[in-house]
Amino acid sequence: MAGAWESQDRVNRLSTCALIEIVHFATGQHIMARQCLDKDIKIRPAEGRVHVLFDDAEIGSSLNALELDEPGAPLRIYLPRADVREDILERSETRTTCPYKGEAHYYTIRTLTADGPDQAWYYPDPCPLVEPIRDHLAFWGDKIEYRFSEV
Repeated sequence: MAGAWESQDRVNRLSTCALIEIVHFATGQHIMARQCLDKDIKIRPAEGRVHVLFDDAEIGSSLNALELDEPGAPLRIYLPRADVREDILERSETRTTCPYKGEAHYYTIRTLTADGPDQAWYYPDPCPLVEPIRDHLAFWGDKIEYRFSEV
């Protein structure tokens, strides 16, 4: 993965996406199209191993996590889907559109001790320059905790 990063500090400037509605002139048909907008978003590999805990139980652990730094938003850490326990994720109907990354799809986290509605999300078809977060999950909520360890 390191070869995909061009600069020495392995940070990329990214172009971002939004969905726009287009009305076909002749037919009046409404079409959703993706348009990428610019914003100074940086993605870099997280150092060491990243552990994600939900309600004090580890639900993910990865040496391949990515940090996404977007101005005006909290630092987000994305873990590859393969490094997250699938048995605790329940697909949600919730969708949101970020004007910089695309359409997010959500999961509810369910364990024996707690539920976290829509506290995990991913971008199944991210804008081209945020492509590194494809097949990665991010987490948010009062029961989410990140821990870091050296390799």
